[in-house]
Amino acid sequence: MVADPRGVADRHADPVVRALLRLTIDVTERPWALTGADLERARAGGLDGPGILHAVLQTSLFGHFNRIADAVGVDADYPDSFGAPHLVPSTPPYLWPDSVPDPGTPQPIQLTERPGAVELVTAWRQHALERDAALTRHQRAVVAHAVAERLGDATVSPAMPADDIDRALVTLADIVTLAPWKLDHDAYAPIRALGLADDAEVFDAVATASACTVFSRLNVTLAAFAR
Repeated sequence: MVADPRGVADRHADPVVRALLRLTIDVTERPWALTGADLERARAGGLDGPGILHAVLQTSLFGHFNRIADAVGVDADYPDSFGAPHLVPSTPPYLWPDSVPDPGTPQPIQLTERPGAVELVTAWRQHALERDAALTRHQRAVVAHAVAERLGDATVSPAMPADDIDRALVTLADIVTLAPWKLDHDAYAPIRALGLADDAEVFDAVATASACTVFSRLNVTLAAFAR
């Protein structure tokens, strides 16, 4: 599965596995392009509403875990018989959205359907965005808006960069969101040069952007299913 998720999505004998892989790939790469037809395809493959919501949540969460692992260079901590996937720096980033789902349309699947999910996401969002160290709240809002733009999330209020460090944080958020395999010393150099030099400060910037990919991915996917 890890080596060829599209092959598994196309050819696995179990329709539930095929449905899960197709949904996981789309939520990862193009959540803004999903539609009600994708939702019905997942249901036709054997997933019910709670199962679909669980898959979306897990995909979004593991996207965050993988970005953090990319950021800090953590190796796999489990046996790997065929070699972990590796993307070279020249691998193109994910695409920007060419459409933005309307978050105001009644959604066929909602986060409230999974007990405790709203409370956990709300608490995480508050921790990520409502603090003043190491990033300021304005800087966190700038990062959240940058991530939202790159995932087609219309629920996040605009927050424009006010100075060079804000603009550097937007550039880093772009990498975290669309090309996390490019997270390295060069990716962090601009914000270090502008004052966020401590490793904990750099990690806070990356973790904030990565957390925002979870929030926006959830918003976008559930809104897109309504189309």
